[in-house]
Amino acid sequence: MNEPLVLLPAGGDIDTLRHTPDLRPFDAPQIEFAAALSRALTTSPTARQHPELMALGFWLRPAHLKKLIDELLSASADAVQMPRGLCLHIAPGNVDTIFVYSWMLSLLCGNRSIVRLSSRESAQTHALLATLSDLFAEPAWAPVAQRVLFLRYGHDEAITRRLSADCDMRIIWGGDTAVNAVRASPLPPHATELCFPDKFSMSVLRASAVRELDGTALAQLAKALCNDAYTFGQMACSSPRLVLWLGNEADTQAARTMLWPAVEARVPQMAHGLGAAEAMNKAISADLLALDADVHFEPGDPLVQRIWLDVPAVHAGLHCGGGLFHESRITQLDDLLPLLSRRVQTVSEFGFSRQELEQWARQAGPRGIDRVVPVGQALDFAPVWDGVNLWRAFLREIHIRC
Repeated sequence: MNEPLVLLPAGGDIDTLRHTPDLRPFDAPQIEFAAALSRALTTSPTARQHPELMALGFWLRPAHLKKLIDELLSASADAVQMPRGLCLHIAPGNVDTIFVYSWMLSLLCGNRSIVRLSSRESAQTHALLATLSDLFAEPAWAPVAQRVLFLRYGHDEAITRRLSADCDMRIIWGGDTAVNAVRASPLPPHATELCFPDKFSMSVLRASAVRELDGTALAQLAKALCNDAYTFGQMACSSPRLVLWLGNEADTQAARTMLWPAVEARVPQMAHGLGAAEAMNKAISADLLALDADVHFEPGDPLVQRIWLDVPAVHAGLHCGGGLFHESRITQLDDLLPLLSRRVQTVSEFGFSRQELEQWARQAGPRGIDRVVPVGQALDFAPVWDGVNLWRAFLREIHIRC
């Protein structure tokens, strides 16, 4: 059987990790390491070239983590929190930083981890691994380095079976095909599993609110939408692919005429990494969609390819990312309901109040939607993801009644 390539830490091996004890949840070693990683990322000239690495560094700030942990502990005051044990993380290839969020939550809860990285290499992943390598070389972080292995191997079922047989929890991030392939490898009877498969996300914009924006506010909205859509080439599950305008025809047309030129002006300022291949994929996806639905191709910058749908619909299988926007109009929030399924993850919104959205969600009982966030925050990671509280998932609770 082939052996996986151990990337970090140097000299680490699976057998040693298997017999290493867990840490206590939220203890000093992992809390202090998170702070050190935050400092390393936010002060690194290399990391500063990648907005997603800076976002990760800020997410790991001590004050932010303390708030999250305090909220968890206050909600679980009557239970003793314990780690799950050895966690196997299968990282996706489309979002370069998700493996660190997954691993760090697990580590903070005291768990040991094996992180299988995607075979796709990127500048972001390289910078992350270099930063972690520097930290692991410091004796102060030995308690953390001894409790994690970062691996890389191809599609080798034998290796996945071996790793799965040893773990207490398995977390799979990736497309449906990857999830199904990993799930073919059995887990021990006591082990738990979380899967985060393909998802589809959208933006809902109140047309009248966009129409009322001045130049500065319009530029801010365009920047926020671009950050959501282009940071990972529109391939993150939470990146908006369908833009729905809520309003009458006049407001919608006026708002579209304002927003899309502002988006086209913003995209070239981003390190989007899109090229000829993405342009060809978008052209093919657009042609296939035209065979399946009544659509209109909107003129504009090729980096912002828009297709107007006469009938609002989710065409997840005919979307390739890369700056492709399906676009349509609705007249009320209830028009969302026929579009929703467990495939729909994030709705990013502009022009709505929290009270209005909460009231709609409670009354409509939408099937699907795991998150509703303001435009510009679609990619912000939170411990509750796809409707799952990851804090609780990475912990066992011992309830003591006397």
